Amino acid sequence: MKRQQAIGKTLRTFIAGLGIAAVPWLCARAAPASAKPYILTAAPRETAARGQRDYGPIAAFLAKVLHHPVVYRHPDGWLSYELWLWKDHADIYFEGPQFVAWQLDHLQQTLGPRIPQPQDWRLYTWKGSPVQTMNEAATGASLCTPPIPNFGALWVMGLFPDPTRQPYVRDMHGWKSIYKAVHNHQCALGIGPKLTLDYLDPKHTQMTILSRSVHYPNQAFAISAKLPQGVRTAIVRALLSPAGEQALLRLRKRFAHGRRMIAGHASQYQGVADGLDAQWGTIYATQINHYLRQDAKREGIKAVLQTAH
Repeated sequence: MKRQQAIGKTLRTFIAGLGIAAVPWLCARAAPASAKPYILTAAPRETAARGQRDYGPIAAFLAKVLHHPVVYRHPDGWLSYELWLWKDHADIYFEGPQFVAWQLDHLQQTLGPRIPQPQDWRLYTWKGSPVQTMNEAATGASLCTPPIPNFGALWVMGLFPDPTRQPYVRDMHGWKSIYKAVHNHQCALGIGPKLTLDYLDPKHTQMTILSRSVHYPNQAFAISAKLPQGVRTAIVRALLSPAGEQALLRLRKRFAHGRRMIAGHASQYQGVADGLDAQWGTIYATQINHYLRQDAKREGIKAVLQTAH
């Protein structure tokens, strides 16, 4: 009996040293050395080095929890990433709500933790601009926006469904750059998150809001249906645990102002993929591989492996 108690105490000490407090949902057996790793990936909004810095610790944490190798892979570009989404090549994704909603609808994936803050979008122009209504915006006024498939870009283009009555789109990266371009009258219209606009124009004296979005859910994890249900459940629970909060620390600081991620509900994402469906619908129905084979081959996908012990 004393020997069994000593062994139990040693085991608990070892688990605590790994930084993953003993919990009933940990997988009981380690995967064989030859096990195919689960792939964690994310929308390519950063360099491969920053992706490894932010997502690598999450892969390492999940590898410990699942007793199965997990690697982070960084897509070189959006075409490669879209191809991976369509073909469901990865196992765990972190991405914008439009992609999450599309995968829930079309691939029956499991929704994981999400950023707690909602996404609210604003279409705006400078005070005194000759464009002061949506009708005037639709007559070819210049619009600075991130390129599609950015969710804000999908939202703003959804405001102008008639292709003969739309703004003239000028692709631009960075919300501050877009605001500056509108402020300097380089673009008549700009698109941005409410929080960013409130920060850049706190007294609302510089810009006029032409349209406001509804409250959309924010970025979230999506888990492929290829994984067994028990593994998907373990991933969700692990990411919501105190140890998971630590593994997600950089991600939370970057996208959630440090707030902890919360459990998501699939119903919150209903209809969020409408804009993406409009863009991808024809392509998805008429052979993805033929459409993207050369582009995806040119871009390639660099594997950034997070060592999992």
